[in-house]
Amino acid sequence: MKLYLEQNSGSDSSTVPYLANVEISTISIDFNTKFQVPITHRVNGKTMYMANICGFESEGDSPEVVLALIENLVPELINLARLPTYVFIARRSHKMYPVYTYGDKVFATTPGGPLFEHVELAKVREYLADYLNTIGELGVPGKSEKLHVRGVHRRTLGLVRPIFYLKKRPASHDDNEFWAPVFPSKDADSIYTYAASGRREVDIDNGYEVLWLRSQVAQALIADKRLVEDDDLRVDRLLPEYWEQVKASMTPLPNKLKFNGGTTFDIYQKGKRVVAVEHRTDEDRYSFYIGKDMEDLRLRTAKDLTRRGLVTDLTQVKII
Repeated sequence: MKLYLEQNSGSDSSTVPYLANVEISTISIDFNTKFQVPITHRVNGKTMYMANICGFESEGDSPEVVLALIENLVPELINLARLPTYVFIARRSHKMYPVYTYGDKVFATTPGGPLFEHVELAKVREYLADYLNTIGELGVPGKSEKLHVRGVHRRTLGLVRPIFYLKKRPASHDDNEFWAPVFPSKDADSIYTYAASGRREVDIDNGYEVLWLRSQVAQALIADKRLVEDDDLRVDRLLPEYWEQVKASMTPLPNKLKFNGGTTFDIYQKGKRVVAVEHRTDEDRYSFYIGKDMEDLRLRTAKDLTRRGLVTDLTQVKII
């Protein structure tokens, strides 16, 4: 592994005075093995320097100390010659758990404990959360704390917040669940996710890319026999600033879905599909329901709202 410091000459040099160049080609088979980690600083009586590697902070009183800490940390994060693809974060307990992708498997490790593996990220999160809550590491036994997912930036090794998720809920006890976070690429000119044993990616194109990626992943899951109907795969929790771009790529319709007296979802036309959009105000994110026609859309939305306990009968969701 090669490391060296570089003084930052970019526009952000006042907050990021140094860059740590890290090359790990000798200990990793990741496609990208050269990284440039920002080293920030703060002054609170004494100047301290910090770097963040996959969510783990290294801090010292000089950039050279931080570089030495990075040299010790990076090999500890490599598993099966790979750096983490994701990191699960327990917000209340401030603990982090690296998550790796290997072939068609996703796996998470625990310090001195078991390894949890599955083809679906959602299942790995479920297994890990159940285990951590059972042993009391995330609080009292039971699902007392949720694990949140972040991606690992393939240039800076910093954590990246998902811009939305692709999700499918199981329709029966023997059905598959699918849940995958979507991230911007390192150059922010495309969006990508991992699904059906591979990286799925589409170029940014004025908001059109969101449903294009959804469709690409749906077809890959159908070919992998992990999805039956294309429209079962939904766009979930889209960031509000991104929603404004996506909205411009769809045609608004005069109809709405209505339930619980006055709650309504706007409806849009997108190609041959109709899309109902829910604004989740508690998170300020947007989720989509997709259907072949108005009745298909109404029924799909009603089934999910029933599952969530927001309505008690499918007929309570109406088209107005």
